[in-house]
Amino acid sequence: MSQERMRQLLDAVLSVASDLSLPDVLRRIVRVGCDLVGARYGALGVLGPDGTLAELMHTGLDPEQAAAIERLPVGEGVLGAVTHHDGPLRLDEVAAHPAAGGFPPGHPLVRSFLGVPIRLREQVYGNLYLGEKTGGRSFTAEDEDVLVALAAAAGMAVTNARHYDLSQRRERWLVATTEVTAELRTGGLAEDEGLALLARRAREVSGAELALVATPDDPEHLVVRVADGRFADEMAGARITTVDSLTGDAFSTGRTRSVREVAEATRSRSARTFATLPDGIAELGPAVLAPMTGGRTPVGVLVVLRARGAAPFDETDARMVHEFANQAAMAVGFAEAQRAKQRLALFEERDRIARDLHDLVIQRLFALGLGLQALKRDPAAADAPERVGGFIAEIDQTIRELRRSIFSLQQPVNGPYSLRGDVLRVISDATVTLGYEPTVRLEGPLDSVVPADIALDLIATLREALSNVVRHAAAAGVQVTVAVDRRATRLELAVHDDGRGLPEGLSHRSGLANMAQRATRWAGRCAIERGPAGGTRVDWSVPLGWTAAAAATRGLEGRP
Repeated sequence: MSQERMRQLLDAVLSVASDLSLPDVLRRIVRVGCDLVGARYGALGVLGPDGTLAELMHTGLDPEQAAAIERLPVGEGVLGAVTHHDGPLRLDEVAAHPAAGGFPPGHPLVRSFLGVPIRLREQVYGNLYLGEKTGGRSFTAEDEDVLVALAAAAGMAVTNARHYDLSQRRERWLVATTEVTAELRTGGLAEDEGLALLARRAREVSGAELALVATPDDPEHLVVRVADGRFADEMAGARITTVDSLTGDAFSTGRTRSVREVAEATRSRSARTFATLPDGIAELGPAVLAPMTGGRTPVGVLVVLRARGAAPFDETDARMVHEFANQAAMAVGFAEAQRAKQRLALFEERDRIARDLHDLVIQRLFALGLGLQALKRDPAAADAPERVGGFIAEIDQTIRELRRSIFSLQQPVNGPYSLRGDVLRVISDATVTLGYEPTVRLEGPLDSVVPADIALDLIATLREALSNVVRHAAAAGVQVTVAVDRRATRLELAVHDDGRGLPEGLSHRSGLANMAQRATRWAGRCAIERGPAGGTRVDWSVPLGWTAAAAATRGLEGRP
């Protein structure tokens, strides 16, 4: 081989290896091969699983010649002989070969021929076909050597391009999976928007013309919930039988199915999967049907269909569609579990409110009724005014208890910041250690006028006061009041228990001192003393007007 020919070969190898896009690499191999050996026509056929040509890249045909060809070759005749030949196949006269043929009607006359298999790790990936040596000559042994060397370099270039293409496809599927599962985890299968996103992203990433999601409608039928792409309007709402259909088979067995041509599937008695497609079905080609299996049983089937003549779905494509559908099904299952958890929490909350109403409201109203009946029998009793005043106080307290129950029911789980909600959460936490639920009164615009920094100190003081009740008081009841006065100038916290009172010699360097310091910080006060009827009283209060201005001056302005 001459140095000039060697230089051309090296340049060609570098040119082929310089691109990572698989289609571009294949086209470049064909062009470079024609240039190296002086061939008029060139083609590279990629073999499918059945040994026929699944893809064909060609060069050298002008538009008129390409239009005259009825169909592209499928790998028969001389073209197929290259696949089964041990090495390159070089012919001076194609017509003289026993397997002459394989060129479709309308193809220009080809006399001289040179074909070389492209191998990837001893497996034939495809064949490089060159035809009609320019100048009317035949291909030489040197041409064959050059093309064999190019085919070896092409094999490595194709391997690299396939790895790069595979990584790109996996990245696109991963991005789509993350996007779709996030939507379905929040919306669930009941949200058609999530399923529409699932179908759209599956169609885009797989290069399909149509994607649809079918879910169970009854034991014998699936219904197309959403469809995206061509024929989407016609397919939406279509019913597919679970018997004698590929879709039903994928749903029933949990196995992913692939179809090379939709038209062929519709002609098969055992594969009437797409019988409900419109008349344009012949324009659709390869398809993958993947069950959406997040648990033991599928919740639906994802179907993606490419255009007729497009590259069929390989094993990697089918596996990625399968994994994509499974991840979506898992997200659907998670969303359903979350909804079930929320329903359970709602039922438990209703039970708690029912207990509160029974224990704190109904019993009070029943006692009030008995008291009023007694007063009715002797309305002129000397203590009648005091008793009426007591009844009014009981009614006021009952109203407060109702408000607290209603407010706790309306508290969002992950809603905006709320001082009322924080107080109720502290009370709920303390209930476990106390063994009973404290009585709580919440008064005034707590959520709108108390700065966040003051609220943090108030919550810390409340926790410390309740903790002291648990450790020292041995109380049977605790009353907590958090209030803002009508002019929104002062915040007050009162924790009163009916226990044994303050112990002797209690150090004020402990949590009691911390409560006082939290009040002093905001120019407030904290008084801790025995109650007039026993027990302990913690009265903690801070002015709101001064503290808001001070917080702004000191850079402590908190949340509204």
